[in-house]
Amino acid sequence: MTDKTILHVENLKVIFPNPAGVVRAVEGVSLAVREGECAAIVGESGSGKSVTSLAVMKLLSTPPAVMRVDRLEFDGRDLRDAAENEMLDIRGREMAMIFQDALTALNPVMTVGRQLDEVFIRHRSMKRREARQASIQALKLVGVPSPERRYGDFPHELSGGMRQRVLIAMAFACDPKLIIADEPTTALDVTIQAQVLDVLKTMQRERNTSLILITHDLSVVAHMADTVYVMYCGRIVEKAPLRELFRHPLHPYT
Repeated sequence: MTDKTILHVENLKVIFPNPAGVVRAVEGVSLAVREGECAAIVGESGSGKSVTSLAVMKLLSTPPAVMRVDRLEFDGRDLRDAAENEMLDIRGREMAMIFQDALTALNPVMTVGRQLDEVFIRHRSMKRREARQASIQALKLVGVPSPERRYGDFPHELSGGMRQRVLIAMAFACDPKLIIADEPTTALDVTIQAQVLDVLKTMQRERNTSLILITHDLSVVAHMADTVYVMYCGRIVEKAPLRELFRHPLHPYT
């Protein structure tokens, strides 16, 4: 971990106007994630964690969402007014996301190999044959057994843990500087969850990738994080290094 800040967010606000009033999903969130750091955003369902991550990736549909932010800087670039074409180049290549439900995140009518191929073809301009070899290697790196055979499988033919490994392989495919993992082990049993987290942690440390881990599970935070942001009702109510937070929590919600 270095002192270089890869992502800087200041005073992020996201609201959803509707006929009954306004839902204030995120209220003034500020984050600073350093190079190689794992920053965990922890809080209960509905606290605004996922909306924050989608806002950082600029994946929120506007409308219905209304987003305001004083600073959204990624690797020295201001993304506040970035056009969608620019974000398409950044997403996947420099900033990637691991979604919580692999079965819905993956295309059910395409093999996992073809979906991995698309990342290499789109962002590394590889030919189909080169992309196939790179995809098989990516599956091997995240511990998928028999990667040549699994390359041709559809998502429903894989177990939950294998599907999650495929998403991790896709996220790390282009060696991005930042990965956002949105509750990547929620639907998995405890044993598989531990295996997937170990794969994610190993990949992150080996490649010195910055990681934002979104979760409601403090045991996952204890296993993965360097810095912890505690989120409640759309706000960051406490921020601390991992050990300090567990030894001396200051906010009642924490």
